[in-house]
Amino acid sequence: MLRKMAGGQPVEVEQVATLRSLALMAAVAEQFGYAYTDTRQRHRSGPQLFFVPDPRPQARERAERNRVQYPDASTGGPLPPVEPDVLELFKARISYDLEGWNDDKQRTWLLYVFLTVLCAILGVRLGLGATSPTAAAAVAAVAWAALMSVTLFLVSIRRRRRAKFAAILEAAGFTQTTEQSGRERYLPLTYQ
Repeated sequence: MLRKMAGGQPVEVEQVATLRSLALMAAVAEQFGYAYTDTRQRHRSGPQLFFVPDPRPQARERAERNRVQYPDASTGGPLPPVEPDVLELFKARISYDLEGWNDDKQRTWLLYVFLTVLCAILGVRLGLGATSPTAAAAVAAVAWAALMSVTLFLVSIRRRRRAKFAAILEAAGFTQTTEQSGRERYLPLTYQ
């Protein structure tokens, strides 16, 4: 990542990694004059982080100081230390961005429709077999109720997690913005 950043252009990093390592990458990028801008979930290759050069003078100074102090960082050498609270803030920000891609109401409704159709097919197949139509309908109804309950439970967990991350970001001075696509994000005041 740091080798890519040496060119001074926006950088995309695809990484199958833990949330902690993603947050650490964002914090290190900040130490070398880049600003984290977004995370998108790629289906098979994992999350993709986006960084842009930070034009603020203090970011340029910090980057130059760290390049001198940690000259081997881009080749696997030592990295500047990252404060735990900075790491937690990046975890919240990346998590909120990742959850935002999954919090699509249209996608949730499509899942509900898919599960309903799947249970209806199950009922029909059972009804055409040796099972009585009443028993087939009962099995399909129980399967539908169970799947809907699990789905609603998972959606509520995701919403609670997003609310927790939003509270952390708001307390840190981030402001909520809505992209043209309708996706909500939290950005630091310096990006406004």
